[in-house]
Amino acid sequence: MRIGQFIQSIDTTAGGTSTAFLNMLDALRTRPELAVRAFCTPPAHDDPAWEQINANPGQFSCVAGYGRALWPGPTGRSVVRAIESGEIDLLHIHGLWSPDLMGAALACLRARIPYVWEPHGMLAREAYAQKRWKKELFMALGMRRALAGAGALVFVTADERDQSIIPRAVGLDRTRVIPLPVAMPPMPITQEMRRAARVRFGLPADAPVVGFMGRFHHVKRIDMAMRAFASCPVPDARLLLIGGGEEEPRLRSLADSLHLADRVVFAGWVKGDDKWLALAAADVLTLNSIHENFGYVAVEALCVGTAPVLTSNLALAREVGAAQIATIAEPDERSLAHALTSALARRDWSATLERGGAWVSQRFSPAAVGTTLLALYQEVIAGRVGAR
Repeated sequence: MRIGQFIQSIDTTAGGTSTAFLNMLDALRTRPELAVRAFCTPPAHDDPAWEQINANPGQFSCVAGYGRALWPGPTGRSVVRAIESGEIDLLHIHGLWSPDLMGAALACLRARIPYVWEPHGMLAREAYAQKRWKKELFMALGMRRALAGAGALVFVTADERDQSIIPRAVGLDRTRVIPLPVAMPPMPITQEMRRAARVRFGLPADAPVVGFMGRFHHVKRIDMAMRAFASCPVPDARLLLIGGGEEEPRLRSLADSLHLADRVVFAGWVKGDDKWLALAAADVLTLNSIHENFGYVAVEALCVGTAPVLTSNLALAREVGAAQIATIAEPDERSLAHALTSALARRDWSATLERGGAWVSQRFSPAAVGTTLLALYQEVIAGRVGAR
């Protein structure tokens, strides 16, 4: 079965959709029944994604050039050519608001090639509300028809599905909830590794540490996490901020105003396997964004024994809360401060690693997700639901 995977662009420094896309390719490679071809624009020259692209040169078609208005650009046209020449049996589309993606879907309809669409949170009500008039116009000019022709709409959590604005032409019978695959750590997770992580990031060996990993962007509400951390009655605790972005100058000023300058570590971005080291340096991970389609970093934290604290508005909170492997707070500073304090007080690295790691492996390993995706593709192709 020849499967095309199409994302407009890859930028792994921004995490989220790009990381999900690359991990999904890894998951599909676990299934010998599938021949995978990925379409995207070329990443930046220093993007870690090149490691996977160079390791699998026959699986990637990287063409520069975005579409404009309603017309696909060079990237989209390369996918359309592959569809029209019969090179793929099913197309899996990632993202949403792009003439390239829409053009590929409409080409599938013309060629009677089935496709599935994964919006990665872009249909969620909060995301949809941003510049809504433009999105409604885009819907009216073709995107609604393109979505309606999909054999399935794929959501990564039930919460994302329930909080999304789904076109009426797409019934719930054509929605599927399939979690994103998570790459497992390539090294054994030990106390020695955690001690080395503390040394790497200049943290006291025994200090309680709250970590954050991601882009410094207002949607992540790092300022709220900093204020909540400042309220925690744990005077020797540290806040480790892994990442960077446009908010960093403001966050540094906030650390000074909260008298946290000597307790907040701005560690910058990490690459490759250093991600696991950075996550292992913390006892607790905070994730309290305005919205998250999935929350990759919380699942990755469990793989190294770092206990996540999530706010209840996030899509993953329901699942990890029900599994009792994370602390759930309300999305306000007072509740978050209480949750962080509680999580630091009961930190138990070995128990978190054992229970959380097993839960992640069972639900989110590449092999598990690859098997689920294969079943979805077989179902869609057999029914030819998207060929209308």
